[in-house]
Amino acid sequence: MFSIDGIDWDVYCEISRVSEMQASEISGLMLDKSYFNDVIGTWLKYDVSIIVPFGKQSDYYTLYEKITEPVGSHSFVFPYNNALITVVGRVESISDIYEKMPGGGSYWRGIKFTAIANHPMKKMELDEVITMGIPPLPPEVSVSIGEVYEYTSTGWTELANAEDNYY
Repeated sequence: MFSIDGIDWDVYCEISRVSEMQASEISGLMLDKSYFNDVIGTWLKYDVSIIVPFGKQSDYYTLYEKITEPVGSHSFVFPYNNALITVVGRVESISDIYEKMPGGGSYWRGIKFTAIANHPMKKMELDEVITMGIPPLPPEVSVSIGEVYEYTSTGWTELANAEDNYY
């Protein structure tokens, strides 16, 4: 069973998935040659191969028309671990094969496409990003507006005070 936009299709299908962790544009090589990776989320990408049972060519054409609709996204139901999830995503890379048989018959078969989720399956919340691996300022430090602190492997260091005096 396979579902697109609420329509169930009784077809054979093979589905593979890739989880892509995407980073923001501020990710990159730091001055100390370490890499800072500002991961913003994990997107799911499904590669789907479909075989419509022999004798159901009209279902094949209907499915092909559905998957090639020029819309911004489709709603898919995909397996995810031991459950089913609904993924709203865009369709890319649709392909199939035309075969001509001896004697003049012909048919289309083997729809393959890629569906990429429009939204991340997993994402970090702002609180997690802010505190990710960085201890809070020591309790004896009272921070005023305009003060600048830097966190390094040795801890927090005040770089500038509220009067813009840099150290």
